[in-house]
Amino acid sequence: MRWWHVLFPPVVETPQGLFRPSNAVLDRWLPAIGCLVVAGVALWQYRTIGRFNYFGLLYLGFFIAPAIAGWRARRQFGRMGKPLVRIDGSEVFLSLPQNVRPAHVQVPLADVRAIVVKGMPGQRSYVFERHAGEPIEVRPGFGRLDARVVDFLQRAMPAAIPVNVQEPPTFLGSIRGD
Repeated sequence: MRWWHVLFPPVVETPQGLFRPSNAVLDRWLPAIGCLVVAGVALWQYRTIGRFNYFGLLYLGFFIAPAIAGWRARRQFGRMGKPLVRIDGSEVFLSLPQNVRPAHVQVPLADVRAIVVKGMPGQRSYVFERHAGEPIEVRPGFGRLDARVVDFLQRAMPAAIPVNVQEPPTFLGSIRGD
């Protein structure tokens, strides 16, 4: 294990999906140390000035809010945290980490006819073509993990649901609209 894996844990692949495990240092220790520092500063101010600065509660919120979000993710998704992509018996789960507020898309496998991956690596969009209704297109922005996500989808999807990767158009082809 390398030293940077403490701060940036590697992506773990399981038969169910690709996971980026939670970081114990950033998820647990940093909020705890931050809360202790804010409490220490508040106590120091109370002893020197003689009154409590309630603005320190705002700083406390900056440390508590991410800790609560991490706790909720562990409670909802298990010890591995929120998956990048997960395929279980009934649905496909795709995380959207690049959104302003990270979200996810869940599509039932019974509705999916095919998955089409479009665009250049690192900037791909995933189109879930459905049997009935409009296709669902998402741009998760996995960046350097894009190849691993596409490879996992091609291996783990049921045989009835093909995963097609469209080659990005050339520069002149994109100008012509090919």
